[in-house]
Amino acid sequence: MNRYIISFIILFSFLSGVDSSNPVEEIDETQLRFKVSMATRTESPPIIDGVINDDVWKNAELINDFIQFEPFNLAAPSTQTETRVLYDDDFLYVAFNNFDPDPETIMARVARRDDWQSGFGFNSDWVGIGIDSRNDDKNGYWFAVNAAEVQIDVVISGDGRNAFDNTWDAVWDSKVFHHEKGWSVEFRIPFNIFQFSKEQIQEWGASFQRGYYRTQEEMQWPGRGIGVRGYVPHYGILRGIENIPQPKQLELMPYVLGGETRNGTVERTRNFGLDAQYTLSSNSTMNLTFNPDFGQVEADPSVLNLSAFETRLDERRPFFVESAAFFKSRINLFHSRRIGQRPNYFSPDKGSITERPDNTTILGAAKILGETSAGIRYGLINAVTNEEYGTWEYDEGGQLKREKFLIEPYTNYFIGRVELPVINDISTIGFMATDLRRQNGNASNAFNLDWRLKFQDNKLHFAGQVAHTRSIDKPGNAGRFSVSYRHPVWWDGFIWGGIFDRNFDVNDMGFMRRNNNWDMGIRGNIRRDVPKGIFLKQSLSMRASLMGTGDGLITRKEIDISQENTFMNYWGIGWGVEIRPEVFEDDDLFRDSRAMVYKDEAVQEYEINISTDRRKRIIISPNVKYTHGKVRGWGHSYNLMLMIRPTDYINFSVATHNGDHPSSMQWVGIEEDSVRTHIIYATTEQKMQNINFRLNWAFSPTMTFEAFYQPFKIDMDYVTYNRLVEEKTDKVEPYNYMGDEDFKINNQVGTFVFRWEYSPGSLLYVVYNLNDNRYFSSAEEEWYNTKANSLFVKLNYFFQT
Repeated sequence: MNRYIISFIILFSFLSGVDSSNPVEEIDETQLRFKVSMATRTESPPIIDGVINDDVWKNAELINDFIQFEPFNLAAPSTQTETRVLYDDDFLYVAFNNFDPDPETIMARVARRDDWQSGFGFNSDWVGIGIDSRNDDKNGYWFAVNAAEVQIDVVISGDGRNAFDNTWDAVWDSKVFHHEKGWSVEFRIPFNIFQFSKEQIQEWGASFQRGYYRTQEEMQWPGRGIGVRGYVPHYGILRGIENIPQPKQLELMPYVLGGETRNGTVERTRNFGLDAQYTLSSNSTMNLTFNPDFGQVEADPSVLNLSAFETRLDERRPFFVESAAFFKSRINLFHSRRIGQRPNYFSPDKGSITERPDNTTILGAAKILGETSAGIRYGLINAVTNEEYGTWEYDEGGQLKREKFLIEPYTNYFIGRVELPVINDISTIGFMATDLRRQNGNASNAFNLDWRLKFQDNKLHFAGQVAHTRSIDKPGNAGRFSVSYRHPVWWDGFIWGGIFDRNFDVNDMGFMRRNNNWDMGIRGNIRRDVPKGIFLKQSLSMRASLMGTGDGLITRKEIDISQENTFMNYWGIGWGVEIRPEVFEDDDLFRDSRAMVYKDEAVQEYEINISTDRRKRIIISPNVKYTHGKVRGWGHSYNLMLMIRPTDYINFSVATHNGDHPSSMQWVGIEEDSVRTHIIYATTEQKMQNINFRLNWAFSPTMTFEAFYQPFKIDMDYVTYNRLVEEKTDKVEPYNYMGDEDFKINNQVGTFVFRWEYSPGSLLYVVYNLNDNRYFSSAEEEWYNTKANSLFVKLNYFFQT
């Protein structure tokens, strides 16, 4: 009965309602990208004050034929926007005049630079400029300013959300002026931050956008269909830029740092370093960092990982995040967190390492990125890390001895990638290589060939990758492919597959969970991107996937369906169902070769989520999820996202997770006696409480305070202990395990950052890092506490020659 009710809800929601969209003039969206705008050379630069009253602006061509991107795609906008473009030998100047019939309702939220969610998007009035200075339809820049004069700048490469790299921070100027008919903005962007050809007559791609808070509109020139993929390929044409000199520039940013860390003792730190960027040519740059410090970067959150594999941590360090998309691939040959990770390469034959540094010191790193006149892109990264020592404790003749022990040697990391255009303007084929060299240690390298072929005006994608690794003279191979199609109006589909042999290993410089496996799957999505009836947007997604090993085992089966609705009042509701039939589980063989494959039970998962109006000062998004297995029983998680914006410059959010996560086969260990080897598992009850507090307080666009605080609690109860009776079955029998594996975790992690951009590009940071970890062992009936709380002040200064 329930399935008929669900089917009726889905069918009714997609078919009901009267089309409420604005009248849309017939527009051929495939021709929008051929619209032309003109930049006008000026001999006297305009004064950048936000007031568009300089006489030079009268000479610039007017651009005012904006169209809506959303909510009513390709419809006429509800208010007028005017844009003009000027330039001289050094700068590109852009002016926006944003008319508003009710200027009192202009939303001007103050936020930190590059904070899209708080200061842009659907939360403020803003304008933006997209520039494709290479005119390659693949890579671009985007600059935006909101009505409170907050700036954002990003580099764009590729499709989807990951296409935007907001760690790129250029030095440019903008000013906002509010007037009786709306508000206006002036931009001054230096040419030396762009990469462009040596031609005397330039032709660039360009796009202009406006976010209109009151009606939740985004208006664009030249405009694009809401269902199409990509950003830069849909830019219009910017002509008129001629005879601009090739940029040559050196940017330097030295820093000094001081502070202390308390972890039982007080460790005082004094440090200095240098970041530099040199423009090698109009199409290539080199970044250097010497003795870098990343103390202002947010701390890694607490997680519980009871699997056989390591936790993948996100990269947040600016040097490695900037332009990282060029080196990314589905088979992850380069995971930049390997550079500077906690030292652990060498270990003693006896005893143990009782103290070790949290990170390996990076002595220096260099990065070169560029593009040839033939459109061939290239990138190189090289980094060198220092040797690190730990404290070695061992017993000798009944006496405890301590010595300094080398745990990480000098290491050199090299990554290189070349990408060539093929077939058309937006398709590429690439080659990548990594090489790791340790002093007195093993070397490893990996090679990769990948392709991203795009057809039918970017609707059809065929992507793939083959990779080869060599570590300790063991060659390994892997490959992946995918085919996807996105219909511009109502559906999209995706098919994928991959295979990894048992010797393939990228974990010296890359990241992978495991090898000796394969996977394949299919996903389909039906969507409505334009308003209809009571719905602003809707989507229905279905996915099926399969995973197995090279030994013929099926280790994962998944079927899921999910549906999302956004209503005209901007509330949202969605639900999902996931079914995982019983499969074989071999992960524990990666812990201990004596482990055995067992049959894991079938699990079902049910989820529902609700979100309130995103325009309001208080937004609530609850999520409820239930899971069920025959042996483990019912589990649940209750999640709540609460966002509060009491003023236009304060943003406070709380994300909570309270869950009860039972398991039927939790690994315990292996015990041997004179009769047999016992593979021991347990049924467990895991209670988790995870809360993430965030506070963003913007005193001005250049002065902010940001706080992240995470209390994290786990109560892990090993209920019954069993031994696996027979391999490749789920047959277990009670086992008299003498240990007690129960534990509790009570951690507090936080990062509190005061940031002041006291001069363009120059920053002062005051950072407090909280790291308080507490672990309770039931076997030893004792709490263990480790702390490493630190306070640092970091000052850097930007200048260019």
